[in-house]
Amino acid sequence: MRIDPNAAPEIEAAFAAAQARTRASLCCVVAESSADYALAPALGVAALALATPWPLLVFTALSPGKVFVIQLAVFALGLGLLSLTSVRAALATRTHRRSACYRAAIVQFAQRGLDRGEERNGVLLYVSLTERYARIVADAGLDAHIPHAVWRGLIAELGAALRAGDAKGALQGAAARMGELLAPGFPRVAGEEAPHSKRFHMM
Repeated sequence: MRIDPNAAPEIEAAFAAAQARTRASLCCVVAESSADYALAPALGVAALALATPWPLLVFTALSPGKVFVIQLAVFALGLGLLSLTSVRAALATRTHRRSACYRAAIVQFAQRGLDRGEERNGVLLYVSLTERYARIVADAGLDAHIPHAVWRGLIAELGAALRAGDAKGALQGAAARMGELLAPGFPRVAGEEAPHSKRFHMM
């Protein structure tokens, strides 16, 4: 799943329009990946390379020099495959991937200042492309207005739209839905301008 960088201005406009409807602070972050997952796979490749010579020495008549070359080839091939983030993520456990995505979402929520609103009404839509993960992080002030089940429904709708292949439309639809949900409980005060800070970020 990928998002065309050329679609970013249109997605940003959708989130700006949603922000214009509410005084709650909203933001969307789309990350290529939530972690590099490098350590465990690299150790696995190193262990495989170290183990490679033993069966070759026991069960073949290859010279030590050729065995050494094969060992180097195994190590190089393994590292080459691990240069792809998608391969490293696939080798990680589902629990590890979800934990990494959750931590990244919380960090982005804090870095964007969504945890510092006086009404505790900040909300972040976080999407991690490699892991095919999406999450809403909502501050405590929203709990009385929007149940968690509603946010889960929004994520389910977003996931279905992303799987259909229309990433731009999926995110624009999510932005509009967030504006609809936030406006009744936190309407924009008449005459007050919406903040002009960027609401959509691709990492």
